[in-house]
Amino acid sequence: MGDTSRVWGAFLCAAIIVVAIFFLWGISFQSYWALAIPVSIGFLGILALGFWIGWTILTIKTTPPAAESTPQPLAEKKENPSTESK
Repeated sequence: MGDTSRVWGAFLCAAIIVVAIFFLWGISFQSYWALAIPVSIGFLGILALGFWIGWTILTIKTTPPAAESTPQPLAEKKENPSTESK
């Protein structure tokens, strides 16, 4: 797993560098899209996170709480007349 993690880490670093270069290139040309695209992605990401939280709350399965049982007074023992000592 260690080698695969390093490959994905290197890929992520390279992708971030490429995206940063495109962003700086767009900013240098004073392009509207250089700011609009990252802001739109971030905003849609926050909306997706909110939707995911709402969906999780909506679809969670809960069991109704058990009814509280109040202790019943113990019934007094009835004495059986046939077992009484005489």
